[in-house]
Amino acid sequence: MLSVIAEAPDFATATHFVCEQLAKLTGSSRALLFALDDDNAALTLAGAVGFDDADLPLLRLTLDCESHPLAYATLSITPLTCEHGGLGVALPFDECLILPFPQAQQRGSPAVMTEQRVRDSAPTPCRPVPHPASMAGRRRIGYSPFAAILLEGATPRVSADSLAATALLAGPVLARMRHLERYREAAETLDQQRDLLTTIINSLPDPIVITDAASDIVVQNRRAEHLLSTGERDSEGRRRAVEINNLLFTSYLSRSVIGGPQAQGGARELNLVDPDEGNDLLYEVLAHPLHESTQQGAFVSVLRDVTDLRRAVAELERQVQRGRLAEIDATRERDRLNLILENVADPILVTDEQSNIILMNRQAELLFQNDAAAGGTARATAVRGNDTKFTTFISDFTIGRADARREQMRLTQPATGATLPVEVASGKIMNARGEPLAIVSVLHDLTKQVENERLYEELKHFSSQLEARILAATADLADQNARLQWSSQELEKANRLKSEFLASMSHELRTPINAIMGYTSLLADRIYGDVNDRQGEGLRRISVSAQHLLALINDILDLAKIEAGKMPLHLAPVSLASIVAEISQQMEPIVRRKALSFVADVPNDLPAMVSDETKIKQILLNLLSNAVKFTHHGAVVVRVRPEEDMVRVDVQDSGIGILPEDLEEIWEDFRQVDQSRTREFGGTGLGLSITRKLIRALGGTVRVESVYGEGSTFSVALPLHLSPRVAGDVMRAEIPARAST
Repeated sequence: MLSVIAEAPDFATATHFVCEQLAKLTGSSRALLFALDDDNAALTLAGAVGFDDADLPLLRLTLDCESHPLAYATLSITPLTCEHGGLGVALPFDECLILPFPQAQQRGSPAVMTEQRVRDSAPTPCRPVPHPASMAGRRRIGYSPFAAILLEGATPRVSADSLAATALLAGPVLARMRHLERYREAAETLDQQRDLLTTIINSLPDPIVITDAASDIVVQNRRAEHLLSTGERDSEGRRRAVEINNLLFTSYLSRSVIGGPQAQGGARELNLVDPDEGNDLLYEVLAHPLHESTQQGAFVSVLRDVTDLRRAVAELERQVQRGRLAEIDATRERDRLNLILENVADPILVTDEQSNIILMNRQAELLFQNDAAAGGTARATAVRGNDTKFTTFISDFTIGRADARREQMRLTQPATGATLPVEVASGKIMNARGEPLAIVSVLHDLTKQVENERLYEELKHFSSQLEARILAATADLADQNARLQWSSQELEKANRLKSEFLASMSHELRTPINAIMGYTSLLADRIYGDVNDRQGEGLRRISVSAQHLLALINDILDLAKIEAGKMPLHLAPVSLASIVAEISQQMEPIVRRKALSFVADVPNDLPAMVSDETKIKQILLNLLSNAVKFTHHGAVVVRVRPEEDMVRVDVQDSGIGILPEDLEEIWEDFRQVDQSRTREFGGTGLGLSITRKLIRALGGTVRVESVYGEGSTFSVALPLHLSPRVAGDVMRAEIPARAST
């Protein structure tokens, strides 16, 4: 039973199986299984047998009820019995059996009682039995997290000791399954949160970069990749621009580290280059150290494009400066033209040395003059308040020695009663003797400026909150990357151990197959006696199947040896013409059976090679076997040509061909192209993979050209003379390359 529980796909299936088995053991028609919740404060229904969905009770029992039999069972390892009504739920039964499931055997637990002793000591609703442990003891994790109830006159077919022992063994298994199910749910939630975080960072309009202590980029979003990363198809100009951006950004980070805490976390401007257009870009960089990161010296940098903003600010400053100069010129002009121009939008007032208003324009009248027609106490009060504030300002200015003065002031709109923030700019008009004749004051409306300042403060507050969120998100992302890196290393280690195991098992795997083939041959040759025709046909099929199985095992073991670095090379003089002739003879029966035309074009003056003859035979045999296998009519051609210090071998067929998008996939391990016309052919999908690895081991190259439906040509280039040192370098380079993939 324990093995079936452990192999259940989920916790619900396991609890249902436990209820079924307990019902069989006790002869009950209905069974319930309860489990402690996460806080160990209540028992909830986890599984049931013998109930319809509509009749299944929704039970939840808090453990504060010390007299309840289920509460008693959470601290017991002894089966208990309870009469009708003892559970306090509307279920049809006369007597039930309660079976606790301890998570682990506790030291000093009471011995399992017999069924009669259990029946005598079980709690009843009329005479509650005191709970044997305190509230703190009841909530200890891992004591009795499960309890089963067997209803309707249970008649145990086994002893109470056996039931308790079964529950004691099943409890830890159920507890572990529930823990694993919760772990899987937490892992799925974590993956969803990680994907959401990646989407959020990539959707941000600003480039975001996380660097380590060496100023190397660890994480960057898509906007940052556009500025700081290149691809294989990028132009030289773009690569140069990205190199410049990386140098400038690294230099900025170095200055931030050298500048200390004052430089860190502040906003600085950084000039970069647009990799696509080559234009100069201005970024405001917000660099913050990751104090909670596991890597000291790590920074998160947010680059905000302020190129257009800086240009607009510069233009605005020039316009403001021109406006102020124009205002000064206009003021002087207005002084010469009686100091007042009625078309000026700002309120303008002219006061004497006693602070009395002697002249004002229409806009000023709306603030400082009471309209009797409009009337109203509120309007009069607002006008008096404005006059008092302005008069006080002018009096202080008159007493002082300064020729001009600026001050912000809050007035009241008499018409609406709204507050009007203004900036008062006052200047003295002197006579020839240097005595003040009058004071000209212009009131500038600051309503928009005050609103802009308020919006700016809100924007700064929002920006600080966003930066805090980014810091928290990037710290979580760094932790996720560390776990992913650890998982990748473990997978690489497992793959390497697999290859080493298969490489070392070559003798153990081949020996049984060779024995089968040998004894089959002896039986077919009638060494052990005569065999009839039917037995001979069976022996022939066994031999063919064993040879096919041996070929499959040889392919897998060859691949494992290459990956594990245990495929030796035996270099010696090789006659490529003899190899082609030998393989042609091997393929002749298959070619003749399929009615194909076979041509071997080998020049007579072909130079001798220094290589591994066995590996070359295996390479050509694999290529020719594939050519014949996938060719139904036409011809298969083998053409050998010397090229400087190399020898080129072309294997051409008129078979089914390969789609352009599948030309790279055919070289993968255990891969056959998924085309409907290749379904009829068998094999492991290792032939071409092993062929390319052997060619690389011999210092050569291979490529393929194919037209789907017309045929394929595999071209192999091998060196004429392969030295042992070069062969060793090639094998050592092939092993880590394979391990990294």
